[in-house]
Amino acid sequence: MAGIRMTGLSSGLDTEGIVKQLSEAYQTKVDNVKKQQTKAEWKKEAWASLNTKLMDFYKGALSTFKSYSSYRSKAVTGEVKGAKIIAGNNAASGTHRIQVKNTAIAQMWTGKKINTGSYTATSYSSAVDANTSLSELKDANGNDIGDKLTAINFKVSANGADYQVDLSSKNYDGSTTISTIVDDINQQLDGSGLSVEYEGGVFRMTNGTSVAGTKTDADGNTVNTMEGGYDIKVVAGDESTAAIFGVKAEAEGTTIQPASAASNDTDVVNVIGGTERFHITVQTPDSKVTSSTKLADLNSNLVGKEISINGQKITVGSNTTLSEMATQMSKLGINANYDAGQGRFYLNAKDTGVDNGFTVEGDTELISALGLDLQVGDEGRIDAKNAQIVYNGVEYEQSSNTFSINGLTIEATEKGESQTFSVGTDTEGIYKQVKEFVKAYNSLVSEMNTLYSAERVKDYEPLTDEEKSAMNDKDIEAWEKKIKDSLLRRDDTISSLLSTMRSTMNGQIMVTGSDGTTKGYSLASFGIGTGTYTEKGLLHINGDKDDADYADSEDKLMKAIMENPEAVEKTLAGLGSQLYSKFQKAMRSVEGMSSAMTFYNDKYMDDEISDYKDKVTKEQEKMTAAEDKYYKQFAAMETAMAKLQSQQSYIGQLFGSAG
Repeated sequence: MAGIRMTGLSSGLDTEGIVKQLSEAYQTKVDNVKKQQTKAEWKKEAWASLNTKLMDFYKGALSTFKSYSSYRSKAVTGEVKGAKIIAGNNAASGTHRIQVKNTAIAQMWTGKKINTGSYTATSYSSAVDANTSLSELKDANGNDIGDKLTAINFKVSANGADYQVDLSSKNYDGSTTISTIVDDINQQLDGSGLSVEYEGGVFRMTNGTSVAGTKTDADGNTVNTMEGGYDIKVVAGDESTAAIFGVKAEAEGTTIQPASAASNDTDVVNVIGGTERFHITVQTPDSKVTSSTKLADLNSNLVGKEISINGQKITVGSNTTLSEMATQMSKLGINANYDAGQGRFYLNAKDTGVDNGFTVEGDTELISALGLDLQVGDEGRIDAKNAQIVYNGVEYEQSSNTFSINGLTIEATEKGESQTFSVGTDTEGIYKQVKEFVKAYNSLVSEMNTLYSAERVKDYEPLTDEEKSAMNDKDIEAWEKKIKDSLLRRDDTISSLLSTMRSTMNGQIMVTGSDGTTKGYSLASFGIGTGTYTEKGLLHINGDKDDADYADSEDKLMKAIMENPEAVEKTLAGLGSQLYSKFQKAMRSVEGMSSAMTFYNDKYMDDEISDYKDKVTKEQEKMTAAEDKYYKQFAAMETAMAKLQSQQSYIGQLFGSAG
């Protein structure tokens, strides 16, 4: 139904209400198909949830249960001091002897304290005073740069004229001040309209008080323009001069634009040297040693000296700090840190053992300044050692404390005397694995029984929006839960899977013993059976202390594990393998109707849901067509009544005028 309809104007009828009543049959059809669609979607969600649980069981508990190795696990008995021993499935049963002669340790150095006194810290501040002499000038890293100003040579082009500045004949020396250079430059620029000043640590050049021009736009308004700012160009005579004035000399004679230009009519057109300020040295006496302390401040002789970690060199620069030294060390195969609170370097190898140790070599003065002049036996020096054990009379040595020998994993933890231990079948571990399988099996069967035997809810259907509007959220949730809980009631796939699981677990495996005789075994042979009929196939282990109803029964399973482990292994793994194969077959049962690793026909369900959506669309279209038809009929009636009312009014007017 499209647009706005003006109805009932002539008839006074509630056309909207009448059309709604006439269309109720169509609306009911739409609602019914929507309910079928909703139930189909809910059913797919219910199956997706169950499928997840089936897959978890298939990949987890069942996969372990079917594995023969699960019933061959070994355990270590006997107290072993100084070593942790785990027996693998292939470990040799019997008595073994072990002695830990040494445990592996990593190389660790704790440096000597180096923050025992104060020092004079050196930093670099912007040289703002034009009376600063050239010998005092540094760059931001403390390098001398005053000598670069002793032969300045450049050309300035401004407003169509060229001006050459050449100070190479001035014979400047370290005592020359910046103000002298500024005066000399301005003398050679006299008459150009340009001037140079020194401010804030940089040279600045201007072409007068106003560096930007003005012009009139199309509307007659006067606007500022940057044209004036770009009239100045600089040609540096050499790389040194170019660097000093903050420009880049790409090639000899290349015209170079200024480093920056004016942003309005009061700013300077160019900041020459603005990218690299001049600095002077600032010294702060009685400073405390911190992680940011420069090695050069602790001892100026250290600059340029080298230390080698594992043969890889680190060179001390004028700005190398204690923290940076530790960072560089850490890039060379060790862990390194400078603890400012303790005033020490801490070095340690990344792994234990001699082969993973590290070396510290280089300039002795530098090594001493870092507190790393440690000799064998010194406090704070721990050198790497390998682990050494004696197993069954043979000595083994390696960098790690964990040895893999004869199916055993031996972790050396403490040096000790020779001692014995035993390896045998892990009866407790095997028993526990069987219990875990039974628990997982029962949980899955119980879930499937509940879904399959759910209560029938004949009079419950998904709610329409109109029905929901008359209910509270709690009631809506309870209503929908009742429907969802019943969706897999008497589901054929669940029935088939339950039947498969029960019949397989009640099966028998033929086992040929070491004496050549063959005998059939089932779960019942080891005291594992189903409970009462009402439990619908749940398994119980006789003698299981965690199962109150069966705890007092004879524990046949533990007895069989200890006395006949081969029969237990072949029977349980055999039944598990059968069920595993049947699960695989169930996932392939309807080819093309389900996705991989899926027990239900998810693709078929998707098609079904899509069909319902199409039906909803078609039923809605039918309802809309019917509504349009009814509205057209009422519109025609309204038109006829309007004409009748007009005629009656006209006739009334005629009789009125005649009287």
